[in-house]
Amino acid sequence: MKKEKYSLHLKALDEIKIFDVKTQFDEDAESDKFSMLIDGEKIELTGNTESVFIELSKILKDKYKIHSCYTCRFGNFCPTGDQDNEIFCINDFEPKCKADLYFVTENGAERKKRCRTLFDICEKFQPCSDDYWTYK
Repeated sequence: MKKEKYSLHLKALDEIKIFDVKTQFDEDAESDKFSMLIDGEKIELTGNTESVFIELSKILKDKYKIHSCYTCRFGNFCPTGDQDNEIFCINDFEPKCKADLYFVTENGAERKKRCRTLFDICEKFQPCSDDYWTYK
């Protein structure tokens, strides 16, 4: 049984809090189980990583915003398909449409250089906005 640990960065007002997330792949259900303790409340979710982020955003919407590559304007999915918990950083150019993302995901070296998990975060984080095109 495959197990992994991640750090989940959550923003409340101007403060970032970091919580541990444990994942475990359930071979019978062929999905991941995510378990975390946030402010004393145990949260357990099952599914692929993206669906867990969507559900977690709904659960935490009144208190926290997820602060990670998944919620960053520079984090984009591969237009021809990606793996679970895989996102690509394009903080060095501004895409205008889905086709602009092909060169960063077609070339193996570029793909490897830009590949991140949905949990990752860096100092260049910028939240998504309506005036900046992001492919998610």
